Amino acid sequence: MADLTSIFGGAWSPPAPKPVASPEDQLRSAMLEIGITPPEKIFLDGALHRFRSNTKGEGGHTDKPGWYVVFGDGVPAGRFGCWRAGVEVSFKAEMGRELTQADEMAIARRTNEARTLRDAEKKKSQEAAANTVDTIWTGCMGASPEHPYLARKGIKPNGARVTGDGRLVVPLYDEDGVLSTLQYIDNEGGKLYHPGGATGGKFNIIGNTEEPGPLYVAEGFATAATIHEITGRPCVVAYSASNIVPVVATLHTLYPDMVIVADHDASGVGQKYAEQASAKYGVRMVMPPTLGDANDYAQAGNDLNLLLNPPKIEWLVPADDFCAQPAPIKWFVKNWIQQEALIMV
Repeated sequence: MADLTSIFGGAWSPPAPKPVASPEDQLRSAMLEIGITPPEKIFLDGALHRFRSNTKGEGGHTDKPGWYVVFGDGVPAGRFGCWRAGVEVSFKAEMGRELTQADEMAIARRTNEARTLRDAEKKKSQEAAANTVDTIWTGCMGASPEHPYLARKGIKPNGARVTGDGRLVVPLYDEDGVLSTLQYIDNEGGKLYHPGGATGGKFNIIGNTEEPGPLYVAEGFATAATIHEITGRPCVVAYSASNIVPVVATLHTLYPDMVIVADHDASGVGQKYAEQASAKYGVRMVMPPTLGDANDYAQAGNDLNLLLNPPKIEWLVPADDFCAQPAPIKWFVKNWIQQEALIMV
């Protein structure tokens, strides 16, 4: 047999395995990639662990919105996220080799188990928060119109209350009118939800919805209050751009005459979610022509009422009228001279 070692450079040997970081370090890197500060110690034990994620608006030392559930046996896998930031990510560690079908099945099972643990912990946290915020809300006093935030926005309290440390507090309800959580607003406009409370699909309505007419939907409390005070119509506070879609989904059948007033963000986030809700549920959408929200637009001296309720252009004909069956022609002389018409002889 010929000696092929001179051709192929010696005997064959498998490639050296790629160096990979530990599963714990991979999980830390994945958290950092989505803007979450990881905890000092990570445990891959299949239990749910909570930690301070240093996300925007975080509260005291007991506030731990970050969480992870990762199983360490086999190919380490699970889920992690941050309830405050509204993010959740599946995780599986890189092993430096191709995964087998058995590996993939085990990862899918662990991911589902992690989701179940996450849901149970989230429900428990939300139930505890609901009991706490009910006590806090009951104990708060009505806000004064002179509150620095209200004064700066040029709005009335509209049902807002104030905490013992001077922060404005506004409620979030579910579709049954049950208080779900609270939002705290400091003098400079910094906003913070009560830790653990459910916010998705929750809202507040400023104004009376019993009289016929449009129901407006806006993101923030000050924006909704401005719309209500200028138009005299009720306005829903969705509290965030991403929450507009589920809120409109809940309310559009009860209030078919609904108008979304989107924030004009430089990022386009407000417009994106408003357009999604408008297209999906067939409701009208309005957005200020300049950067900012409806409150900014009004405070700049613009006519917000005109923006929300533009005058009807008389010469335009609605599509339904245009496509309707025309009325029969009236004749002076049948098929020759028509009534109510200009005729040249």
